[in-house]
Amino acid sequence: MKRGNLLWFAAAFALVSPSWCPAAPASQATESAPPAELLQTTNLSEVVRHLYRWYLDENDVERIANQTNMEFRVRRVNAKLDPGDQSIFAEIVLPQLDTIITLKKADYTVEETKAQVKSRNFRIKNVARAPVPASPPSGCQTVRLPLQEIKDYLFRTRNQPDFPDADLFERMRQEFRKELARENETLGLTNALVGEQVVYLAPLSPVGNDAWVFWENQKLLIRFTSDIDLSNPTVWEHEQMRVQVYNTYSQMVISLEEAAGSNRFMTRSQIGRALYNCIVLGQRVAVTPRPTN
Repeated sequence: MKRGNLLWFAAAFALVSPSWCPAAPASQATESAPPAELLQTTNLSEVVRHLYRWYLDENDVERIANQTNMEFRVRRVNAKLDPGDQSIFAEIVLPQLDTIITLKKADYTVEETKAQVKSRNFRIKNVARAPVPASPPSGCQTVRLPLQEIKDYLFRTRNQPDFPDADLFERMRQEFRKELARENETLGLTNALVGEQVVYLAPLSPVGNDAWVFWENQKLLIRFTSDIDLSNPTVWEHEQMRVQVYNTYSQMVISLEEAAGSNRFMTRSQIGRALYNCIVLGQRVAVTPRPTN
């Protein structure tokens, strides 16, 4: 990213020094130890900022308002991998918010092309809200950060932008065209695009693995995802960028229980959050279709 990456890399993430649980002896620092980078204040702060923008609401803030610290339980997850796959999975649990975050640092070779896919940092794969045990599991390391300083940081950065650059936007446009060709009838799109077409690009997250776009004329939300940083050229050359398209009219439900077993729907709350990130915080791009004859 041009402007965005400079902003977040150069920002002074001087939140505070974390309060640690007792350190494990050096002899216990094995492959099962939590990834060191996920114990750093900077990375934990970015994880919370991602949650702040995409998941948390006023109920979560009120729930921990009187707490002194925010607690992070970090552990490595031993996932079943293909031969030669050196990817690392990890989990960050926020017990005060009953939130479980799964992260992945990709490191594998695409068998067909022999191209190496390697992430520079961990990327969030999933966020789940579920009751968390009172005691941390074995192999977990606890980090506590002063809550007030986290809240101050989130407030300062709540509108911080980090948009796709021209190259990434062009790649996203190409992948979107392919997806439209596959789903045109299902989505109920008009065949002819008349007049100016407006899209909004949501800010990117340095720990997220997706990018959201709202196509205003067609009322579509489009989600682009990848195992590694979307700005990495490897995604374009060797890995298929995944695209999901949601019609905000026909694919909206109040609860996902209404469409149990299907991943083709979004809740009204999820759509509202995506639209806020795209339209209010995002970047507007207007395009006039070229004549077809």
